[in-house]
Amino acid sequence: MGNDKVIVAIELGSSKISGVAGQKMYDGSLKVLAYASVPSSSCIRHGAVYNLDKTANAIAEVVERLNTILSGKIEKVYVGYNAKGLRSVISKVEHKFDEETVVSQEVLDDMFQQCSEIDYDGYVNLFQESQEYIVDNKRGTETDPMGVACRSLNGSYLNILLKKQVADYIAQCFMAAQVEIVDGYVAPMAQAEAVLTEDDLQQGCALVDYGADTTTVSVYKNGLLRYLRVIPLGSALITRDLSSILKIELDQAEQLKCAYGLCNLIGSQDSGETINVNDHSISLKNIGDIIEARNEEIIRNVYSQIKASGYGEVLYAGVVLTGGGSQLRQLDQIFIKLMPSMRKPRIVLEPACGVVWAESRWKRGDGSQLALLSVLAKGDESCCELLEPLPKMDEIENLTAEDQNKVVQQSLFTEEGESAQEERDRKEQQEREEAAARKEEEAAKEEEAETKKKEKKPSVFKRWYDNFMNMGENFFDDKEDKEPKSENTDN
Repeated sequence: MGNDKVIVAIELGSSKISGVAGQKMYDGSLKVLAYASVPSSSCIRHGAVYNLDKTANAIAEVVERLNTILSGKIEKVYVGYNAKGLRSVISKVEHKFDEETVVSQEVLDDMFQQCSEIDYDGYVNLFQESQEYIVDNKRGTETDPMGVACRSLNGSYLNILLKKQVADYIAQCFMAAQVEIVDGYVAPMAQAEAVLTEDDLQQGCALVDYGADTTTVSVYKNGLLRYLRVIPLGSALITRDLSSILKIELDQAEQLKCAYGLCNLIGSQDSGETINVNDHSISLKNIGDIIEARNEEIIRNVYSQIKASGYGEVLYAGVVLTGGGSQLRQLDQIFIKLMPSMRKPRIVLEPACGVVWAESRWKRGDGSQLALLSVLAKGDESCCELLEPLPKMDEIENLTAEDQNKVVQQSLFTEEGESAQEERDRKEQQEREEAAARKEEEAAKEEEAETKKKEKKPSVFKRWYDNFMNMGENFFDDKEDKEPKSENTDN
C-alpha cells in the first residue's frame, strides 16, 4: 500500500525525453504506474534544448502517453536538470556585528538570502547549500556556528548554476506544451540522495553519471556536495566513432559497443577473432581499439575534474558509476588503470529504496532511468488524479454457460449455503468503516502537509521559475554565452 499521490517526473535527455508517473509506498519504495519516452536526438544536444518546437511537441507526447496509461489528466510535473553548462561555484558572504553577538538562525538565514541574491551574469542559480563558516577570521571552520559568540562571520556557499539560455529554453518548452513545472531539481544531486550511503557522503566519493551526450561528475566529502561539472562527452561518441570508422549504421555500431565493449582488455587482440558485419570482416581488436580510445578520453576528463575539485586525494569511498554508459564491458578496469589510488568503482543502476514496475517491459535495468526515478523520489506533490478503472461489465457475457451459472450461484449463496447478501452487507459495512477511518487519517495527513507546505520556503529554483513565468513574452533578450561573473565566486 502507498499514498494516493501520483507524482510525475520528466527528464530531457540527449537520447530520449522520458516521463514517469508513480507513487511512494509506505516502505519508502517507488511504484511506477506509467512510463513513456520519445527520441530526442533531433532536438536536444548535451542535455540542452536547441529545437524548441520539437522539444515542446515531444514533452506533450510523453505527457499524453502517460495520461493514456493512467486514464488521468497530468497538469504539472517535476523536472530534472542535467545539461552542458551546469556547474558549481563557491560564493562567500561576510556578516559583521557592531559588538560581540551570539549567532542566531536569523543571522544565518540573512546570509543565505544575501548569497542567493548574487547576480551570476548569464546564469541561473538552481540550488544553494551552505558549506562552512569562519568565526572571527580564526583558523579552522564551523559547519554549524549557531550559538557561537563572535564579531564577524564568513560563510562559504556552494551554488549550482545553469546557463540562463538553457534554463529559459527548457521553461519555454514546457509552457508551449502547456505543462506546469511544480519544481526543478539538479538531477545529479537527486541521484546522490537516491544511491549514495552515509559512508559515501562522509568518507568522500565521486558520483559519475556516464550518459549519452554528457558525463556528470559530482564530488562529495564530509556529507556535502563540494563540486559539480558536466563534461560534454558521452557514450554516444563511441557509437558515432564505430559507425564512422567501420562504415556501419548507428544501430549496428551501438550493438557492437554493447556486445564487445573494451574487449582488448580481455585478450581478444591476441586471438585474431573477427566478426562479419554487412558482409565485411571486422577484427575485435579494431573494435576494441576504437572503443578504448574514445572511452579513455572521457574517463581522463572525469579524472581531471575529480582532481580539479581539490578532493581527489581524500575520496576514500572512491567512484560510484551510473548512467547508460556505465554498462560498457570492462569499464571498471579503465578506472583502475587511470585512478590507481582509488578503490574499484561501484556501479549503481537504480535507487536504493527499490522500485516496483507495474509493467516489467518499462524497466531498462542499465542505469539510464536512475536520474528520472531519483527526481520522482524527490517529488512530494500530487501531479495527477489517478482514476479508478471502470468495471468491465461484458466479462460475464463472455463466460461459458456453466461458468455464468457459477457466478450467479456465488452471488446468491455462500459455500455453506447461507445467504450471500447478508455476507456482502457485513463486508460492505466493514469496508465503509475502514474507508471512513482511512479518510479521517488522510485528512489529518493532508492538513499536516498543508501546514508544512505553508512553512516551507520555496527552493532557489522555484523562485527563479516563478519570476520567469512573470516576465511576459521577452524571454530571450539575453542570449549571450557568458561565464559567471561575481566578485564572490572562487571556483
